[in-house]
Amino acid sequence: MDVAELFAEVRDSLADVFASIEWAEDEIAAAQRRWPARADALFHSFSLIRPPVELSERLSVEPVYRAYARELLDRVGQEQDTRPGTAVEVCLGLREASLRAPLSHDGFGLYARMWDAAGLPEVDGVTDMRAHYEAISADALDEAETYARKHISRPDRVLEVTGCCGRHHGVEVACVYADTNGTDGEVAA
Repeated sequence: MDVAELFAEVRDSLADVFASIEWAEDEIAAAQRRWPARADALFHSFSLIRPPVELSERLSVEPVYRAYARELLDRVGQEQDTRPGTAVEVCLGLREASLRAPLSHDGFGLYARMWDAAGLPEVDGVTDMRAHYEAISADALDEAETYARKHISRPDRVLEVTGCCGRHHGVEVACVYADTNGTDGEVAA
């Protein structure tokens, strides 16, 4: 590999990183508009929506990542537990399972439900069948969803803000997490 090829590879990798940072910032800003009373917590949620290493490849697809981040940010906005699995994580788990064996009726119904809950684009044969599966198996799907979200929960996925310097994107703010003892605290989450 010559220097030009190496440079092009690094440039392309950085472009992907910066694109995903932009998606995260867009989703945080949108969540702040939906949940203005929780704007400070949402600002400090960047680390919360960082993709887990084992899902980073799948979450590098923009609509998939945005759906993942949106659900977690909405949980922060509504002061809900961020540890249970997201709809996207359930979909990804079911996708992996379907590569090993066909999904059962309830498995496919859960896949359709989670796809819809994540707000992913409509796909013939998935989203158009959800009402059918819900009508036949709603109780079983409720149980399966509860089980799946609990099974893939992430105990360490919690918002922890240990301080704030009182500036968000270079703008001075009256952040509820701002360090008031004059030590100019930093964000650690």
